[in-house]
Amino acid sequence: MNFPSRCYTLSRSVMGENVPVDGLRLEVNPESFYLLSYHHLEFGKFESGKDRDTLTLSFIGHQVRIVGRNLRELAVAIQKRAVESITPMPNRYNAAASPQAGFVEVIEVQADEGKN
Repeated sequence: MNFPSRCYTLSRSVMGENVPVDGLRLEVNPESFYLLSYHHLEFGKFESGKDRDTLTLSFIGHQVRIVGRNLRELAVAIQKRAVESITPMPNRYNAAASPQAGFVEVIEVQADEGKN
């Protein structure tokens, strides 16, 4: 079942399917964001834990770690290149979020050593 999340934005839908996009915006904090090309996505890994999910994405030159809960739908949408942006929500909003909705707590972006 697909529950809306305020933590990520999907691309526009045409005939019930989201249109693939070329880039992903990661809002790491209110003052800063990264723009990464889906064409540079090399590897993705989704891990579900008891209280927390982790999504690890490897782009050419950058490693991304997204931590939260109910992130499976987000991971599948990234696989389809349907996610336009991801924004973490402060923990104080965690209780107000739907228990089934994806909730992003942290986004970490690290540049690979020796790459651009």
